[in-house]
Amino acid sequence: MTEDVIVNVGIAFVFITLANILSSRLKYSSIPFLILMGMLVGPHAPAVGNVSFYLVSPGESLEFLSRLGVLLMLFYLGLEFSAGKLVAAGRPILQSGIIYVGFNFIRGMLVGWFLFHRWPEAVIVGGITSVSSSAMVTKLLIDLKRTANPETELILGILVFEDVFIAVYLSILSALLITGDPRWPALLPAVLLIPGIIFLVLIFGQRLARLMEPLFKFKTSECFTAAVFTLLLLVAVGVERINLAEAIGALLLGLVLAETTHNKRIIQMITPMRDLFAAMFFFSFGLEINYRLFPEVYSITLVIVVVTVTGNIIAGLLAAWLAGYKAKRAFNVAFTVMARGEFSVILASMAAASGTSGQLPSMAALYVLVLAFVSPPLAKYSKNFYELYERIRGLIKTGRFWGKEKA
Repeated sequence: MTEDVIVNVGIAFVFITLANILSSRLKYSSIPFLILMGMLVGPHAPAVGNVSFYLVSPGESLEFLSRLGVLLMLFYLGLEFSAGKLVAAGRPILQSGIIYVGFNFIRGMLVGWFLFHRWPEAVIVGGITSVSSSAMVTKLLIDLKRTANPETELILGILVFEDVFIAVYLSILSALLITGDPRWPALLPAVLLIPGIIFLVLIFGQRLARLMEPLFKFKTSECFTAAVFTLLLLVAVGVERINLAEAIGALLLGLVLAETTHNKRIIQMITPMRDLFAAMFFFSFGLEINYRLFPEVYSITLVIVVVTVTGNIIAGLLAAWLAGYKAKRAFNVAFTVMARGEFSVILASMAAASGTSGQLPSMAALYVLVLAFVSPPLAKYSKNFYELYERIRGLIKTGRFWGKEKA
């Protein structure tokens, strides 16, 4: 058994390495290449005659490593900021989060109704298309070296707000689709508990940091690394018990530890692990995608992708402007939070199991894959889109856009 696990993980890392080399040579984000490599050698791999490319099996070992990747990415992102900084910008982030998620959710529901003509599917499409992928957005911020940019605070705030939305949304959706019990008295505790915990951690982050400060005063790197890693895993387990995403638990822990004097030492320690296991997450995500189902859903997926990109730009710009970010920084926000991820696929699968459209899982998988390719160049060239916007605005002001130059 041990040998099979080692061989399976070893082969997975061979293809992860190839994906990273290919993306580096092409100077493109590694995310879509890692997903495609997973599709190529996973359970749904193509076959030529009697020869199958199925080389890597999804299992507990790969799942554990990929979950570590998400935890480390969000933990790192939290360390780049602090609970104090996030709270200082609290009101603008709250307002921007409501605008961003609310606009995208309503837009998603409308397109879902247009495509399926049923409210259950409409509500699910709204959820699928309204929440960014924390893992993919974080990877883009790291790849583009924007983690220290001022507008990244807003992006981080949107990710936290989205997780609160996910928790509330899933609580309500589970009652409506799975249990068939829409009674508000049963839903209210969960709906209030999760946002409350996030709020308390952010408000008392500096005090928590002072309590944690002595816990990491180790001279040896072995003790320090073990202590940080143990705390990260314990927090992930703890928040999952209250139905909060373990990744957001890692993010909140990072925000708290960023207030300590150990911040830089922790960042230096986890950066190599973050890069290694984040790649495993995207590769493992690709293992679950069955490309053979794509022809059935490519047309509706194309519609949803176009609507998502357009709506996300509008919602992102509105959220950024409301938070006080103008010009290029507003475009950085709008074009960076474009990616959608594993939540979309999980939500679609859960909904299909409850009796809604069976097209939703394959549609969500193709939707995520397309946005994985589209999002990196949109984020990378956000400055160019801003310059194009300014050029068009200038032409409109002078009347040359309409062929009538003002005197």
